[in-house]
Order: sequence, then C-alpha cells, then structure tokens
Amino acid sequence: MSCRSLLSALHPGRPILHIDRAILGAPVRHLFMIGTTWYLKERCGRDALSVLEVGSWCGASALSWAQGISTYCAGRGSLTCVDAWTPFFTETPDAKADYAVAMDAMLASDVAYEIFVHNMTTLPPGIAAQHVRGLSEHVLPQLRDAQYDIAFVDANHAYSSVRADLTATLRLVRDGGIICGDDLNRQLDECDAAHVHANRERDLATDPETGHSYHPGVTAAVAEVFGRVSVWAGFWAMQKDGTAWRPIVLRGMPVVYPKHFPAAALADAQAHFADIQHLV
Repeated sequence: MSCRSLLSALHPGRPILHIDRAILGAPVRHLFMIGTTWYLKERCGRDALSVLEVGSWCGASALSWAQGISTYCAGRGSLTCVDAWTPFFTETPDAKADYAVAMDAMLASDVAYEIFVHNMTTLPPGIAAQHVRGLSEHVLPQLRDAQYDIAFVDANHAYSSVRADLTATLRLVRDGGIICGDDLNRQLDECDAAHVHANRERDLATDPETGHSYHPGVTAAVAEVFGRVSVWAGFWAMQKDGTAWRPIVLRGMPVVYPKHFPAAALADAQAHFADIQHLV
C-alpha cells in the first residue's frame, strides 16, 4: 500500500494536522487569513476569490484559505499552491536547529508532501485547487499577470528568498487584490536595524533590544518592498491600489476558527485571540 493510500485509509475525509510541526507559526494567524477573505467579499464586493499560496508545507494554511472562500463566497474560487517540498535548511546558519532538522527530514522523506496531498482531498466542495511542485523562482515567472485576488507568501524566510517571492508576486495580484504573508513578528522600526541586516539570511534570530525571536529576512524584505504594513499577530497584508499598496483594516471581522484545526491548535488560537482581539 502506498503512503498516500495508507493516509487515506487511516484518515478518510479528515485532514492530518495533529502531528508535531504540521501547523507552523501561531495558529491564531489563520483567523486573520480567513478574515482577509471576508474583507475582500464584504468590503470590496469580490464574489469569487482566486488565491495563490507560495509555501504550503502540510496544507494547514491552504485549508484556511479554502474555508474562507467557502464561508464568504459559497465555494466560488480557486486555490493554487506552489512549493518545492525539498529540504532547504541544509546549507544555512540554522541547519542544526531542532526545528530545521525535523522539517528537513519531513521534506527529504516526502512526508510533508504526502500529508499535503492528503489534506487537499478534504477541501470544501466546489473550490478548484491545484498545486505546482517546484521552486518559486522557477514557477512564479510562468504565471499570468493580475490573475489572483490574494497572494500569500510563506516559503523560505531568508531575506533573498522572501524578497524574490514578493517581487515576483507584485504583478500577479489584480487591482484591489492583496499580498500577504506570515511570520512578520517584528516590523523594521521595531527592531535593531543593524541586527536585522546582519542576520537577514537566517531563518530565525533574537532581537538584542527586546529579546524577542523574529524572522529577520521577513522583516527586512517586507520593509524594503512595502514599508510599514498592516499586521495582526505576525500575519501581514497590503492591498493593491493602482500602482500603490495600502494597509487594510479588518475592523468588524467575524471571528471564524478553522474547522480543520486539531484540539490543541484550536485552544491555542482561542487563547491568543483573547489577548489580541482589540486589534479588530
């Protein structure tokens, strides 16, 4: 029996997100992802949404985007996921970190990819979904201009990769659409700029001024491309307005928890949202 068949037999019709590291980042950010679909439907009148996801891992965020499309657009929309699903920490300064070793092992063994493929079989009905397995630097240039309402960038967090992904997605979002991403723990004006620059090719670092962990590559690239952005608990977003990019406001956003979250992730999201609900 193949790995894919085994996963389907063990978890028929149910996503697999309960294993360690299947959901990366803070689960509460998924509420704001779903809130972004609400914003485009209720504030901008988009009746169908086309979402591009750059960096998909095990599929948790893809399922959240799909839930947003299902909730606010009655399933009218599409989802395109781009990921190489190959190890990428090996030659980086973070290669020996426990999380990097574990993630690279899941990628080298294809476990992360097979879980992703299984999880995509649990998407709500009606959503057209596809995935492209390849490096974003090769895939994104092949995509047609202005075809997406949302481009979500959450792949390699080294500055050079984030900067390239953001630059490549600028032309892919139609007017009024949104570019967003994960893991913006600190904006540039909230950090020691010299520390950001010195560590920008690292995945994770600790800011010497605050003692907080952050992703210097994400901080540097987002600031370089957009300046200061709208951000909620690490999830950030900017809306295309002609040739400019504007922050968005999620005031009034309904609080919708991902249906695919296992109990631990749901409890974590609920606890964290109680602390930051003033943001909306």
